[in-house]
Amino acid sequence: MADIREYADSLLAQSVAIDMDAANGTETTLLTVPVGKECHITKVVMHSASAALGTVDLSFGFDTGEAADVITPTAAITLSQDDYLKIINPISNAKIGAAAGTFKVCIHGKEGGAGTAKFDVFGYLY
Repeated sequence: MADIREYADSLLAQSVAIDMDAANGTETTLLTVPVGKECHITKVVMHSASAALGTVDLSFGFDTGEAADVITPTAAITLSQDDYLKIINPISNAKIGAAAGTFKVCIHGKEGGAGTAKFDVFGYLY
């Protein structure tokens, strides 16, 4: 039976809570592209903040030192605790993930206080 992720924009990965006050340059892998597939990321949903966030700067990308070839560094993401989410869209010329490539979130400007958030990665495989 075919994998629905090859035919529809769907949930590809969900993260555990990630520290938003980690050192600048910290990368966390959110998704590894399956062998024999390529991947288009259509959006990342940030949610379930452990505390109100207001100064963290993030980027997302494949196999890069600063993970910014899908979503470039965002300016101060604001996310209230628990009951809100933030939809983060890719740039128009976003990189396509190659087989076995890793899609990561990178902290460019840490929160400056305790706080975590979770991420859902959406897209499709082909």
